[in-house]
Amino acid sequence: MNRTLTARRATPGGDLTGFFADLAAGLRMTDLWRTFAWDEMQQRYRRSILGVLWIIIAYAIFVGGVSIIFSAFSRQDGAFFLIHVAIGYAAFNFIVGNVTDGCTVFTGARVWIHSIALPHSIHIYRSICRSIFIFALQFLVAAVILVAAGWRPSLLNLWVLPAIAVFLLNAVAIQYLMGLISARYRDVNHLVTSITRLLLFITPILWTRYDLRGARSFLADFNPVAHYVEIFRAPIMNLEPRPLSWAVVLVLTVLVWVAAVIAASRMRRRLAFWL
Repeated sequence: MNRTLTARRATPGGDLTGFFADLAAGLRMTDLWRTFAWDEMQQRYRRSILGVLWIIIAYAIFVGGVSIIFSAFSRQDGAFFLIHVAIGYAAFNFIVGNVTDGCTVFTGARVWIHSIALPHSIHIYRSICRSIFIFALQFLVAAVILVAAGWRPSLLNLWVLPAIAVFLLNAVAIQYLMGLISARYRDVNHLVTSITRLLLFITPILWTRYDLRGARSFLADFNPVAHYVEIFRAPIMNLEPRPLSWAVVLVLTVLVWVAAVIAASRMRRRLAFWL
């Protein structure tokens, strides 16, 4: 046993190659992880009369309630604030949801990992597919709000395409990274949950950056989630994304992937023993 572990530590390149091979193999099994994702959605709302419509209802209630209450504290137009909340909350849910889902992506699939020799990335893609489905339903409500508010398309809207690509790229890396770390250190899940609850209040969802002045506006830029939301929300609202936000997001994307590669090269083969 000790010799095996020593050999594995001595060949990190093999683990690194295995990591990317795992990602590629899982990606090719589209039908499998898509079926897993849909089955999980059905199980979550099993025996519910409205089923997945509760995703839309819960989202609409939150956006409507927040817009009515918090618009009174904003200097922005009511319609602008409503759109700001609707798009921002959908993006926030997808970004933060992938972090929290990543903490349980492997521990929640313990039975599958122990029973069947499947690529670990299958569970990553299943989780992301479910997040995309939820995001699509929530954004459908945001789209209705946009049209009702008199939104008109423009060339700036095209910036949303690279933003979505970056979201998906980050989702794969962050879920793999958090999945491995949380499988080894179970307290990480509780820590992440505590932090993400706070993030909703310090990310420009319930408030806008345009209402901030001086030092508070400067400090708001230290929240990385705010930049991810910005690159998605700004072009949809026909606003030009800030170069600072794109710079922060691209740098963080590289750092997250580097961290995921390092974690996978050191921890991936021990995953089954930690579950």
